[in-house]
Amino acid sequence: MRLKLFTFTLFAILTFTVSAQNARTILDKASEAYNKAGNVTVSFTLDAKDNKVKNTYSYDGKAYMKGNKFKIEIPDAITWFDGSTQWVYVKDTEEVNISNPSGEELQGISPSVLFNIYKKGYNLSYKGEKRSGGKVLQQVELTPQKKGTDITKILVEIDKTTNIFSTITLTDKSGIQNILSIKNYQTGSNIPETTFTFNKKDYPKAEIVDLR
Repeated sequence: MRLKLFTFTLFAILTFTVSAQNARTILDKASEAYNKAGNVTVSFTLDAKDNKVKNTYSYDGKAYMKGNKFKIEIPDAITWFDGSTQWVYVKDTEEVNISNPSGEELQGISPSVLFNIYKKGYNLSYKGEKRSGGKVLQQVELTPQKKGTDITKILVEIDKTTNIFSTITLTDKSGIQNILSIKNYQTGSNIPETTFTFNKKDYPKAEIVDLR
């Protein structure tokens, strides 16, 4: 009986280790593909699902990325981040909030953080492959090692052929799922540095709220 228990335990450990190694290899390739791309322009759809009330809110957006810098455009807001300072322009109120977001705050919005988040503080698990739209997608689940974090689980799907992220699903502690589906992924475009900073001249009526 003890031998059987030992054998089962050893098998479970080995299986978990292989799963984690496979997951890290897949994410390493995807992260490397993003970091080597340089300038990246992405069109996406975000679905926010609240399973408790069975409500889904969806919108399309566009992101411009270069390293840890980004600009994200969605229907009701524009966000710029130059690597240290973030500006969020809310269209309805014509208000711009300026802040220096922490690493944890960037987890839910920064493309570069999402693409590299697995390297520290997360347990990794390979969940297998699935076919979608003629593509083979590899699924990897990330769960935070630290208890009590806002994000409880991240599921990523990566194109096996191109190593490009296809979907990223973040589940928070309230059970709400934010599903980011990448529709178009372009590399090599020339994105000027001014793209990642807010320019007051372009929004003369905007009210500036400095939260730093």
